[in-house]
Parts: sequence; C-alpha cells; structure tokens
Amino acid sequence: MSAYNTFIIGAGFTGLGAGLASGFKIFEATDKPGGICASYRKEGFRFEIGGGHWIFGGDKFILDLINKFSKCKRYFRKSAVFFTGNLEETKKLKFKFIDYPIQNNLYALGDKIASQVLKEILLNKKSYISNDITMEEWLKINFGQTLFSIFFAPFHERYTAGLYKEIAPQDPYKTPFDIKSVIDGALGNPNKSVGYNVSFIYPEDGLDSLAWEIAKLCNTQYESKLEKIDIETKTLILSDGKDIKFDFLISTLPLNKLLKITGISNEEEPYTSVLVLNMGVELPDNKISKHGFHWLYVPDSLSGFHRVGYYSNVDPTFLPERLRNPEKYGSLYIEFAFRGGEKPSDEDLREIIEKTEDELREYGLIKKCLVVDPTWIEVAYTWRKPRSNWLEKSLDKLAEKNIFSIGRYGRWSFQGIAESLKEGIWVGSVLKLKNS
Repeated sequence: MSAYNTFIIGAGFTGLGAGLASGFKIFEATDKPGGICASYRKEGFRFEIGGGHWIFGGDKFILDLINKFSKCKRYFRKSAVFFTGNLEETKKLKFKFIDYPIQNNLYALGDKIASQVLKEILLNKKSYISNDITMEEWLKINFGQTLFSIFFAPFHERYTAGLYKEIAPQDPYKTPFDIKSVIDGALGNPNKSVGYNVSFIYPEDGLDSLAWEIAKLCNTQYESKLEKIDIETKTLILSDGKDIKFDFLISTLPLNKLLKITGISNEEEPYTSVLVLNMGVELPDNKISKHGFHWLYVPDSLSGFHRVGYYSNVDPTFLPERLRNPEKYGSLYIEFAFRGGEKPSDEDLREIIEKTEDELREYGLIKKCLVVDPTWIEVAYTWRKPRSNWLEKSLDKLAEKNIFSIGRYGRWSFQGIAESLKEGIWVGSVLKLKNS
C-alpha cells in the first residue's frame, strides 16, 4: 500500500505511461484517453485530432511495448516541399516538388540557384553564432539569404505564425544541417536518411486503439477536469467541485496552464495554436495529385497553411472501405498556425475552409471535398526566447511543491509519442518506488 497520495493529470501517452508503471489514478478532462494523439472516424474517413501523429524514434523496449498493445506497421518517410509559385521568390518553382529536407536536395532547384545557395552556405560556415540568436538569424546564417528567401522565411512565417523573428532556434534535428549532405545534394547525390522521422510506425487500428489498450491497465477517471491546484494545502480542485488531497503530483498539462492554475506564475513563453482541417476528398485524374508523398511543406500558400498531409498515402485504411483507392480518393490534413491566444471566429473558420478548398482545387491537388472536419489544438508548438531560463525556473518551482511537470507540453519541448510514453513510464516508476 502506498504511503503517499500520488495522482496523474492527463491521459495522453505520457500520463498513460506513468499510470501504467505506477498504478496511480489518472484524472482526464475528456471522455477518452490519448490526448491530441487520437484517431476518429468521420463518414468513414479516419482522421487524427491533431493531424498526422506518427510514432518515430523510440528504443526497442518502447517499440516492443507499443506493438504488444497494438500491432503496428512500419513506414519509410516520403515528404517534400511543394511550391505553389505565389511569391516573387518562388514564381519560377511553381508546382515543383523537392524532397525533404530541401537543403540536402539543392540540385532540384536548378544549377544556378543550387550554386548560389551552396556558395552562401560555405561562406557562412564559420560564422559565429551567439547564444542570444533568434531562429530567423540562425536560419539565415546556416542556409544563406537565397534559400532563406525561397523557403525558410515564408515557411517559418506560417509555421510559427511570425514568431521565428523573436524565438530561439528549434532543436536542430527538426531542421537538419550537415555540410557534407548539403554538398552531396547540390551535386545530385542526396542522402535520404536524414531527419528525426526517416521511418515511423503506426498502429493498424489507429492511435485511439493503442491509447485504449494501454488505458485498460490504468486507473483512469474520465471527465474530471482539473480547475485549480492549491499548492499550500496540496489540494486538487476538480470541475465537479471535489477536493482531493495529494502528496505528489505528475502533471502532463501544458506548463503555462499548470503555472496559472497553481498560482505560481502568469508568465509564459511563446506558443502557437494549430487549426487542423481534416478533409476527405476526391482526387482529380492528374499527375500532381498522385505525387505519393506522406506530407508536403508549403511555404507560399495563399490561405496561410504550412503543411498538407496525406493520411491515406501512409496507409489506405484511412479511407472508407467503399472508397479505398488512394489514386482516386484522399484522407488529408491541412495545418494552420496561430499565435497563442489568437483563435479564428466561426465566420473566419468558414472563410478559411472555403479558401483552402478553392486553393487546393486550383493547384489540382483535389477535385472535390467530400467531408471536412476542423480541430483546434490550443497549445500545439512550444517555443523559447533566446537566453530564457523560464522553463528551468518553472520546473524547479513546481518540484519544490512535489509537482512534476512532464511530457511534450509539460516540459515545453518537442518529443514524439514513443519518447513521451517512455518518459511517463520512467517518472511513474520512480515515484512508485518513492511511494512504497
């Protein structure tokens, strides 16, 4: 029997990992596990709440564990940059697909541009990079002005909702840079095994099936939203009015939200929210719609989206059985970023959907939209300001009160499902030992 009252907040994959390892009760605000990493059906199409969440990375123990709960398939990434040609800088690249990462496939830009980009990269190679550099500056120094103007500036304007001019550079594995790979790619010999998600796995029955299978072995109380934490009396106050005393707490809430409901701080680092338009579509009979890529990075869309993903190009089971032909139909997700605190109105949303459908039709990427279902992720991408110690200070303040903030959003860092599950298992195991 435990000597302490220890609870877990949130039944996403980090919380499920902690609950699986410890047996501690999980309080989950919604009526199902998985958090934003959950799949659902709409008129036969399978979509994800937060867009494509593929399971990349992970050691053998975690991957074997995931496969034990839900049989998975392995896929090898096929992604590209797609230029619409809507900007002056991209006009000559209209409707061109260039394999990801673009910096390792410079040959596809043509000899003149490739030569200029390579020259700029080599000239900047020994440039001093300070600790207080912004993402904008880091991208310019590493990739040169030409590639910055063609791709990195317009893409990050959309991807970060303009924040790239004031936030610190992201972890380099999201934007891989290796000078040998850049040179090889400029000469037409690209290295395709680059990036954090070269291969990935996905449950045959969807992420929701994986979450539910793990949840069966956890003690989860659903529809139990945490409203406030009294850190002096160590009391959880739930939305139904119940007060629950705790000794230790594992939280997977976004760190900014946790700090506010504990009363520790209203300060927060920048973040972006994401609008995901999940679409079931009929595809036109043309070459451009049959590109076969899993997802496309789009730097110059008119509607403002930065990524178009194709669930059904990863696996045709994302299509309804009656339409299971990825040459004719598609299950798509289209992503838009907004600065934290900004959210489109219902009227704005209708306009975004209409403009996006029109734009995708104009490019020949879709013929007709059969179903569209928007989802909203309030805290989707987390960022830090240069030289900021907000994260470290916040985690320390919480730990002093025996509150441990973990997971992608709890630690305000980028990580995937496999790493989140592993972190939850580790923290749950440690606190279980401490509680015994």
